[in-house]
Amino acid sequence: MAVGEGKSEVLLLNHVKQLYLPRKCGITLKVVDGLGKGGSAVLTRTIRVSAGLDFNRKIALLDTDTDWDATQRERAREGEIEVVESTPCLEAWLLAIHGVNPVLSSQGFKEEFARRFGARADDPKAYERHFARERLDGARATVPPLDQLLNILEV
Repeated sequence: MAVGEGKSEVLLLNHVKQLYLPRKCGITLKVVDGLGKGGSAVLTRTIRVSAGLDFNRKIALLDTDTDWDATQRERAREGEIEVVESTPCLEAWLLAIHGVNPVLSSQGFKEEFARRFGARADDPKAYERHFARERLDGARATVPPLDQLLNILEV
């Protein structure tokens, strides 16, 4: 099970699922919307959604710019949740996949993403057009959150 902080994270998780976990591969991944509201809220949602269910892995993909600290990381460890941190936001590492590494605020990264790709990160077409498997595979060595996510999904 993977919980994405918001629509952008859910779209990315579903895109990666489609590319790396094709049907009949023997692995299923349930993707859940974390409903936003910061890292702590996403972690709480991950804990609640997974409670009493038998998932091999529990993943939370979240931004670190709001309500995320060492206390939340410890809660995740205790809940056996693998957290993929987007610092400060998802758009930062999506841009890094394309070799773009500006130092911006969360809002600045969002604006730069939209400018470069002609769509916001909550537009599914952005993933289809700009984040092919070959691009993702080539960026793993230089984009740690991407590599972490893909490593978690590998069996």
